[in-house]
This record gives sequence, structure tokens and C-alpha cells, in this order.
Amino acid sequence: MGLIFMSKKHRGKEEKCSENFLAQISVELGLETPQGKRALALALECVRLLDSKQCDYGPNNISYSGELGIAVRQQDKVCRLRHLLENGRKANHEALRDTYMDMANYGLIGLMLDDGTWAEGS
Repeated sequence: MGLIFMSKKHRGKEEKCSENFLAQISVELGLETPQGKRALALALECVRLLDSKQCDYGPNNISYSGELGIAVRQQDKVCRLRHLLENGRKANHEALRDTYMDMANYGLIGLMLDDGTWAEGS
């Protein structure tokens, strides 16, 4: 069974998903384009990262500052990304990919805060 969860460059044993699994979800969602199908794989990768980080941080770091805290965190990521891209610099610590994934996950957390599903202390 082939694996397409992560790009070949970033693939690790613990972060793989079968082509059949992604194909099944793609059919269920009615995804038709390669971009939609790749976005699904990337979204699942982001969710795994979010879940892993929540095991370290817990939910209260977000709950303390709510949506405003998400806006501040996103702005930090945007400023970092813009600085690196405008100056043609290579990141010393987090790769650009990590920044994009964090931004996606802050967006998901913001959606959970907005719809009231972000649980404190769970």
C-alpha cells in the first residue's frame, strides 16, 4: 500500500497515511481536484501536529487569551514569514513549512473558539 500523507521530503513512520484511506475520504467529501486531495493530506498532517502540541501545552494556553490571543499568534507568524521571504533568508529554527502548519492550526483553533467547541482543561 502506497503512502501519500506527507510529501516524500517530510515523511516519517509515525506520520503516514495509506492512499486507500485518503482516497476513501476524498470520495466521501466529493473531492475532484489534485489540489483538494493534497489539501486533505496536508490538513490531516496539521491536525496530527495540533493534537501532538496540545498534549504538551494543554488547552488552557489558548483559553486564557481566546480569539485575541490567536490573532496575536497569527500576526507573529505572518511577521516572521514576511521577514524571511522579503529578505530571502533561510530560517534558523523553524522551517517555513512549520510556520505554515502553525498558521493553519491557529486558524482551526480560532474556528473552534468561534463555534464554542474549544474545551478548557480537557
